[in-house]
Amino acid sequence: MPLNPYEIRLLSEDELTQDTVQYFRKKYNNRFIRALRAAEEGRVMHYHFRPSDTTAWIVQGGKREYLVIPGIYCSCRSFYQSVVIARDFEMCYHMLAQNIAEVRSLQKDAETSDSERRRLYDKWRRTD
Repeated sequence: MPLNPYEIRLLSEDELTQDTVQYFRKKYNNRFIRALRAAEEGRVMHYHFRPSDTTAWIVQGGKREYLVIPGIYCSCRSFYQSVVIARDFEMCYHMLAQNIAEVRSLQKDAETSDSERRRLYDKWRRTD
């Protein structure tokens, strides 16, 4: 599910060319545009929790925040229905947004406590 090395190289360029955008749109449909927009609008957060030194990736979607475990999982309904069950896609747009943000260094970093992590995870683990 993670991006392949060629895709990482394309996304690492300072400017995305029209050919690059077309490549990703062909492979990921409109999910690429939605994911790129989310990353560029700063809706991808990378939380660092102290003192445990654990992290969490969160993508603000249209309705709420979704927990993304890179290359493995997203708490959105689309991941469960379209990726896991139907196997229509390799990843939902939240997972793609996390990939894009990480490769292009567009994520917002936040640091907070482990006690706050427990409260946040209760909210993020929902799958509705």
